[in-house]
Amino acid sequence: MPVLLEGINISEVGVYEIRQTLTVQVTAEQARLAVNRWLLDEVSYMMHAESPTLVINGNARWRVPAVLTAPHVGAVGAVGAVDVDAATGQLLEHETQKEIIVANARKLAKTLPPFPGPRETPAEYLATDAPPAPSLVPPDAE
Repeated sequence: MPVLLEGINISEVGVYEIRQTLTVQVTAEQARLAVNRWLLDEVSYMMHAESPTLVINGNARWRVPAVLTAPHVGAVGAVGAVDVDAATGQLLEHETQKEIIVANARKLAKTLPPFPGPRETPAEYLATDAPPAPSLVPPDAE
């Protein structure tokens, strides 16, 4: 599991002792699932959450990346991240992050190739022995 020590200033070389007691009650997978649910419910069905990083900056939080997807491309790219408190499972500053994620997704979506549109179905996959579909127009309306 990746761990990020945030807000700790060190020079490039040296020996450091870093001690901190952390409470982690929420697993990385639980944090990812919570953010994934929030993205789908509150932001867009075209986004998903990826594997988080444990961030330590006085407390412990999971930083969960949000990724934009497109049906004709797949995963397009990261558009932001949402932090989840590792002790309580609460999403932190998610409304602010929502604005950032949506703005980044709009920028990234502009770089996508156009959707290819409808394609012709090869003849070998078309039904040849099925009766024609009934008309949806009532007989007296024709």
